[in-house]
Amino acid sequence: DKLKSAFLANMSHDIRTPMNAIVGFAGMLADCAYTPEKVLDYAHKITYSSKHLLSLINDILDMSKIESGETALKLTDFSLQSLEEELQGIIGPQASKKQQEFKLEYKGQLPAMVHSDRMRINQILLNLLSNAVKYTPEGGHVRLLIEGQPGHGKGFSHVQFVVQDDGYGMSEEFQKQLFKPFTREYNEDTRDIQGTGIGMAIVKNIVELLGGNITVVSAKGKGTTFTVLLEMAVALAAKEQQVEKLDEHS
Repeated sequence: DKLKSAFLANMSHDIRTPMNAIVGFAGMLADCAYTPEKVLDYAHKITYSSKHLLSLINDILDMSKIESGETALKLTDFSLQSLEEELQGIIGPQASKKQQEFKLEYKGQLPAMVHSDRMRINQILLNLLSNAVKYTPEGGHVRLLIEGQPGHGKGFSHVQFVVQDDGYGMSEEFQKQLFKPFTREYNEDTRDIQGTGIGMAIVKNIVELLGGNITVVSAKGKGTTFTVLLEMAVALAAKEQQVEKLDEHS
């Protein structure tokens, strides 16, 4: 199967990125065994990269499950702000390596806690942000905006994730193929950038599995903006806390 062969040949970069981080931080960990602050920092970064690697392996080694829509969700209560440390831990070093500025910003009415699949949302954002870093030249800018808006029903919130870069951008023709597996755009700017060509297909599948949608605005030489819109349940624990606060003030 030609698609499978192309996939196996091209997936090395996506796996090597977190693997190299794990090996690198493990070596640094050994060098600073008597500096507790650095040990804790590197241990955290190894954990984050390990989780990223595991999520990659779980998905890319079972394409049939993803394509057939059999990927299961694991719903838990969590804070959207809790994603920040992991995203900074993985994307921060990637951006710094290319002298890029990476910003994470919040806007609007974000619920204290949501009830959704934390790992899958993290996977969506890591994929989009890693691509933004990868397809933005040195000295560029990458931004993640997490914006909360009132949901359609009581107990729900619209959460919009906007990943924006001022990188190479994509042609209008390629944007039509963007979410198909194993598709990549090869040109003067991107021909030396490795990748599996599967990441965006996985992202679209997960976004739709979560009941959301993803859109892209891009132009050659003018950067790219991905917008993921999800309607998320406000966590029961957060609702109870809000009720308790109201009781305290009454």
